[in-house]
Amino acid sequence: MSGKSRSSWTFAPCIRAALCCCALAPASVGAEERPIHVEPAPLAQALTALSRQTGIAIGFEGRLPGLRSRRVDGRMTVEQALARMLEGTGLEARRLSPTAYRLVQAAPPASRRDPVRPAPPLPPEGSVDIIVTGTKREEPLARLPISVAIVQAPGEQGGALLPGTEEVAQRLDGLTLTNLGPGRNRQFIRGVADSPFNGNSQSTVAILINDARATYNAPDPDLKLVDVERVELLKGPQGSLYGTGTLGGVYHIVTRPPDAGSFAAMAGMGASLATHGEMGGSAEAMVNLPVVADRLALRAVAYAVREPGWIDTAGRGDANRGELRGGRVALRALAGDWTVDLNGMAQMRDVADSQYVYARHALERPAQPAEPHDNDFALMALRVAGKLGGADLVYAGNWVDHDVSSTLDASDLSASAFGIAPPALYLEQRRNRLFDQEVRLSQTRDDGLSWLAGLSFVDVRNHLSGVVRGVRDETVGTGIQGVVEFSAFGDMRMPLTGALSLSVGGRLFHSRIEEEQGARHARIEASVARSGFTPSLALSWQAGAHDFLYARYAGALRPGGLSRTGAASAERFESDELQTVEMGWRHSASAWLTINLDAFLTTWSHMQSDYLLADGLIGTRNVGDARIRGVEASVDWKPAAGWAISAGLVGQSALLTRTNEGLRLEDRHLPVIPDWKARLGVNRHFDLSGWSGSMGVNLAYLGPSRLSFDPGLDRRMGDYALANADLALRRKDWSIRLSGSNLLDCKADSFAFGNPFALARGTQYTPLRPRQWAIGFTKNW
Repeated sequence: MSGKSRSSWTFAPCIRAALCCCALAPASVGAEERPIHVEPAPLAQALTALSRQTGIAIGFEGRLPGLRSRRVDGRMTVEQALARMLEGTGLEARRLSPTAYRLVQAAPPASRRDPVRPAPPLPPEGSVDIIVTGTKREEPLARLPISVAIVQAPGEQGGALLPGTEEVAQRLDGLTLTNLGPGRNRQFIRGVADSPFNGNSQSTVAILINDARATYNAPDPDLKLVDVERVELLKGPQGSLYGTGTLGGVYHIVTRPPDAGSFAAMAGMGASLATHGEMGGSAEAMVNLPVVADRLALRAVAYAVREPGWIDTAGRGDANRGELRGGRVALRALAGDWTVDLNGMAQMRDVADSQYVYARHALERPAQPAEPHDNDFALMALRVAGKLGGADLVYAGNWVDHDVSSTLDASDLSASAFGIAPPALYLEQRRNRLFDQEVRLSQTRDDGLSWLAGLSFVDVRNHLSGVVRGVRDETVGTGIQGVVEFSAFGDMRMPLTGALSLSVGGRLFHSRIEEEQGARHARIEASVARSGFTPSLALSWQAGAHDFLYARYAGALRPGGLSRTGAASAERFESDELQTVEMGWRHSASAWLTINLDAFLTTWSHMQSDYLLADGLIGTRNVGDARIRGVEASVDWKPAAGWAISAGLVGQSALLTRTNEGLRLEDRHLPVIPDWKARLGVNRHFDLSGWSGSMGVNLAYLGPSRLSFDPGLDRRMGDYALANADLALRRKDWSIRLSGSNLLDCKADSFAFGNPFALARGTQYTPLRPRQWAIGFTKNW
């Protein structure tokens, strides 16, 4: 939502549709009290939400600044809601008629909450002004020549229903997860899936928290989305922006920043019940403290969750229960045109047992030792942003400490592979350290020219230790990996005509990997250096007021390394490279209808893949070349006041086209990726006896997929449907949320794998989490 600079004053385009119903609104609409709820958001987006709730029209003069609104929640008049929303923006609303308001500059102007945030380029008329930050600068989605999917996180109330990556993946087209268990899963975007196993190869998806890179080659920490604004999914290779490893794309979590303008707090509690399991519970809290008015603020978040188990083993019921504890502290300082953000966060996840079984549709397995798993994540990040001449300067640095440990029953292979009499356990410890530094300059000019340039340094240290524990302890594998990468990157978007734009980007990098692999009786060292350039190119066309089309090419690569191949041997694997060509179309007929359509073709050379060795441990090798092609379509439609419908469909073919050994495979499908994925959500907003509420139903279907293209593990999985429902009620500062997940109680196999040492016992299955009910209560201040 924006105005046109050529107009002296204009009704906000995405609010203009409200004019058609203004004649039906009562003359006292501005003075009538009603329940109003608008979450903090970019000002244009918040005004759109207010207009849709009240039926008023809102205009402004010139270009609407890229500011953020305050939270509005409670029973009040339109004038009161506008005043609260605009507080601290330097704007005020003047009433032109009973149903129309105009935004003007307040006198004297109030201090801005975030003075370094520039006004973004105007989106096309009729679109919703969604701002994306995953491209390292604030850009409106309406004019971004990249395929992006966004999930707005729940409001500040949270409601004790704390979503994680699994819930987000059901709502983001193109994102697929493995299901080994919480804190053990891998993310894949658009079919770029190398292996279902958690080996040493670098992840194909970069997980970011604000400006901080959170992972390198560790599994997804599955951070709980408490007090976050949104999750952005940048699809396709992002090598020109984020360097090596981002073959599939970027999973970007954006948290709520401290607010130096007002105090806010939240506390919530909840309970959950798994139909075939036990009770669970959760608690969360948030406090926002303005330490110095409009200058310094502190925001802190804490949460704890007990996740119910549902897998029974002999003598242990609901064995796979989990415990989760986490928190985040953010400090923001504002000084003129400069903003300094210091963030720290930690999350500890403990799961008591694994969640696989040996019979289809079962929720129990025979007696065996417990297989606990821990995933502990900590991050410190510093961001400094300000003005340097006419450009925006950003320094972003972060440090990550990520420890992952797993225990597996290794009795079946302990005697033959390790010489230890059963029973035996395999204990694996992974310690990952990441140090990431970046400085960049960017500028967006009024004539449409936008540019970005920066320097980056990444230092990664990974330590792995594997021990088989039985009558004696035997160290069966150790690994030390050090990665250092220097790079310079840039991107420029320039208008060619009034409607046609060209984007050119690239990253010049030099990386060095030093590895030391230790087997039981040998130790092998290797050093690999690689320099290269990863480009990107896009051509976009604003076809009228409502249609945006683009074509894009981008690439990325992963350096090679050293992999264990046996008890006393190791070998190098080579770099792999990936290129994608895609075409996209976005249609925004009004604020009530948005359509996205994307088609893509990806080629993947010398594909790296983690695989199972004969002793049950995991190695990495190059398996050949792959081709991925697909189509994605999504529709967001608001057919009537209070109603919202969202649907998405993904069809893709991900095949291995050539093996390194020239083998002919009966099934060449890449692992984990389904041929089809579909979703449908229907939501209704309503008012009930002083309460404002929403209720929704979400359906999802995941098509059939394969565990691995390795003939020995070519097992079918997937092909199931899920149904979830949610009800939220709000009144003043209180909210209640109820939800039900997997309402059909589907027990389909979501992941045909659990323990590599127990494959001889039979086919393994990982059933979906059974039907679960949850309720949460939240109080806001």
